Amino acid sequence: MKRQQEEFTALYCRLSQDDGREGESNSIVNQKEYLMKYAKEHGFPNPKFYVDDGYTGTNFDRPSFKEMSADIEKGLVKTVIVKDLSRFGRNYIEVGSYSEIIYPEAGVRFIAIMDNVDTGSLESNEFAAFTNLFNEWYPKSTSKKVKEVKKAKGLAGEHLGAPPYGYLRNPDDKTRWLVDEEAAAVVRRIFSLCMQGKGVSAIATALWEDKVLTPSAYKVSKGIGVAKKSEHPYNWETSMIASILENVAYIGVTESFKSTRLGFKSKKRIPTAKDRRTYIEDAHTPIIDRDMWEKVQMIRANKRRPTKSGLTSIFSGLLYCADCGAKLSLATANGYAHFRCSMYKRTSRAKECTQHYIREDALKQLVLKQLQQFLSYLQQFERVFIRQQIDATLAERRYELSAKQKQIERDEKRIKELDRLFRKIYEDNVNGKLNDERFYKLSDGYEAEQEQLKQEIEALTAEVSEADTEATNVAKLIAVTKKYTRIDELTPEVLNAFVDKIVVHEREKKDGRRTQQIDIYYSYVGIVDIPTDEEMREMEQEYMHRTKRQTA
Repeated sequence: MKRQQEEFTALYCRLSQDDGREGESNSIVNQKEYLMKYAKEHGFPNPKFYVDDGYTGTNFDRPSFKEMSADIEKGLVKTVIVKDLSRFGRNYIEVGSYSEIIYPEAGVRFIAIMDNVDTGSLESNEFAAFTNLFNEWYPKSTSKKVKEVKKAKGLAGEHLGAPPYGYLRNPDDKTRWLVDEEAAAVVRRIFSLCMQGKGVSAIATALWEDKVLTPSAYKVSKGIGVAKKSEHPYNWETSMIASILENVAYIGVTESFKSTRLGFKSKKRIPTAKDRRTYIEDAHTPIIDRDMWEKVQMIRANKRRPTKSGLTSIFSGLLYCADCGAKLSLATANGYAHFRCSMYKRTSRAKECTQHYIREDALKQLVLKQLQQFLSYLQQFERVFIRQQIDATLAERRYELSAKQKQIERDEKRIKELDRLFRKIYEDNVNGKLNDERFYKLSDGYEAEQEQLKQEIEALTAEVSEADTEATNVAKLIAVTKKYTRIDELTPEVLNAFVDKIVVHEREKKDGRRTQQIDIYYSYVGIVDIPTDEEMREMEQEYMHRTKRQTA
């Protein structure tokens, strides 16, 4: 008798955020009233509510559902009643498993009122499986629609997620970002420290020492809610520094669709491939200029990892062998830091390359001297340099580029002519003037020629457009040199600003002396042939004379 009094009827209610959009009929209040009325009218004893408000039906990881399941295992529940199958769940396999296997084996009667499902009645709905299938289709369809809406917004340049550190939402338009100058100053400092040769760990230490608030702590200080409050407000993680240095948002680019869910039933997100993401240029005000950002990406790609002895060098990642193209690796011997070809190091016995040995201190002197000469050259003879890099280069290629542009025009004209010819043979074939065999042979030939012409146009256009960027690249390098009046010391910042890579040749012995050539590839322009002082004076005079003739 005591056991009978403990048993009760479970009245289960569920409502998710998406279900709430369907209207008042599915509200928790209405579900409760509906279920209680049904229980009383049909004589079900001791009704007890289990309510999951705001939980999806695509899985059964819900607190009240778990509590109900625990009571069923204790033998306290004999009947489970829901308004309809969709309130119970939207996963047709699991709903069917509970209603057809788990509950019957536990001696529990299951009733879904509106779907006419009652496991204790012979008149129960035989099409419940189809109802379950439709209930699962609903959230799947909704998920697809939401994705399409988000995709359209992303392609339109709207920001789909929260702004990164350094930006704030525009109060007048939540889909747009504004620069947060206080945080942006920290972002600029992080990039500047990287340009100075600091690694992410060293940058994090510098911010810690200066008591700079981490992004989450900074948000808290501004009254912005965060998912998890940091116990150490100045403890910058190296991963956070790395993510800032690699984030295209800081150059004004919006990167959308960086991750996706495995499926509408899963909460787990996986990163999408870079080529499947959407990038919108000029989506908001940049914090970092593109030139610095690109330089930082090069530095990050050539991370200066210490040797086993803990030794590091500002040249690590920048040096290449002139003969085999392999990078030069850092080592120490007899108290001196030096570089040698990594291919030689791996295959010294096979002699696939030679050592290309160069001491770090000697390399610093060579590079510093060349950079000083280069800066002096640009400061005194900027116009000569520009003419050398643009006028002379284009003079050699002007005829070639002009010929390629004309070839593009001829190819485009031929494509139009092929279109006309194709239409003609098609009409002749339809009118019986041209048999099918001849038609297919001609049309295949025309299509093949058109495809070849399109590929040729694409290649030629790329070459012509590449020539147009040369002037821009020279202007970028000039802008870099304007930041320096003189170079007294070879620092990581100077090296990273001016140099893309350095190619080291093998040492040679001439007239009893050992010499070694290095080729410096300057940012944006590559190798620069620096004239002697006498040659520069002659070129300047020639340039001035030519200018006077043109303006006379």
